Amino acid sequence: MTALLPPPLPHDAETLATLYRHPVADGRPYVRANMITSLDGAATAGATSGALGGAGDRRVFQALRQGADVVLVGAATVREEGYGTPQSPALAIVTRGDVERTERLYPAGGPEPIVYSGHGESVDLHEVLADLHRRGLHRVLAEGGPGVLGALLAADLVDELCLTIAPRVVGGHGGRIVAGPDLPADRWRPAHTLGDDEGYLYTRWLR
Repeated sequence: MTALLPPPLPHDAETLATLYRHPVADGRPYVRANMITSLDGAATAGATSGALGGAGDRRVFQALRQGADVVLVGAATVREEGYGTPQSPALAIVTRGDVERTERLYPAGGPEPIVYSGHGESVDLHEVLADLHRRGLHRVLAEGGPGVLGALLAADLVDELCLTIAPRVVGGHGGRIVAGPDLPADRWRPAHTLGDDEGYLYTRWLR
């Protein structure tokens, strides 16, 4: 057993971008998931995950997005977190039904999201990633929600997990970062652990 004192989260954007440089896999997308959890395992505070985050988490969030070609997210998370469609990276939404055409998601003259609908059924995530790869979108950042992350893990499609641990205990009945069927008890390898003055821990885990 080793005592760990995590190094501080870098303040300059260039060093942070280097630490979180998005790898590229050979012949397929590299899928990196980004989630946040409280000390008691909750994925949200109130109704959103954003309420758990702090200034450092927002900086990591931006660094991860800047290194990605596309953000992959479930329709429920889009609604609950108030997603809009950024100029970059691209936004891909997974849904069993339809996606409401809001001004934030479909800005006039701006980019539109890529929507993968199962029309009442689960979406085949292997096909989603294959389509993203054909579009030249090789660096995939999965931002949830728990159902989408659970489905990606169940399909063995996640290469890396970036997990922020918030120094908070929130209680309540909020879900965890992963929902769905039981998964194999595989061990992940730690890539780094960073800390900040607010008590947040920023971890990366590799398959």
